[in-house]
Amino acid sequence: MKLFLLLLFITLPTAAVSQAKKYIGYEHKGVIYSTTLPNGAKDLGGGLLSDENYGVSRFSKDGKFMLWLEKITARDPKGIPSWKVKDVLIFSKPKSNQEFLFSHSSGCRQNGRENLDLIMQAEFLPKTKTYKIVNAWRADVKKERFEKVSSKGIICRYDAP
Repeated sequence: MKLFLLLLFITLPTAAVSQAKKYIGYEHKGVIYSTTLPNGAKDLGGGLLSDENYGVSRFSKDGKFMLWLEKITARDPKGIPSWKVKDVLIFSKPKSNQEFLFSHSSGCRQNGRENLDLIMQAEFLPKTKTYKIVNAWRADVKKERFEKVSSKGIICRYDAP
């Protein structure tokens, strides 16, 4: 039994990394929200980072939810960007009260300051109309990857629709 559990803990992260690697390097043209890419991933929206040549986009495919760190590689004559995937985080479907907050629309601050390179997985608490940060990452554009960070000092405000 102990051997089985050990193998399970080793295999699951390896499987997620393997799944993520199949998207790294993928190139696509900018799409409209809710459009499905040729590789079958459905666009769920995104936003630009502090370096506006980079963005974080949400995609779903085969029951998995993904965050893609992407870089603009070119623009066509109409200004539509071409993107290249640099890193990927894969999740099972988030709970109904969870969302991913990032970019200008997040309303999140770290130690009182806006940080457009932070991505938070947050749980909405309806009674207090606040967010509880579940996980946090920083998009490191120099290394072109997501880095897990502490949620300490991160506060995300709720803006009613």
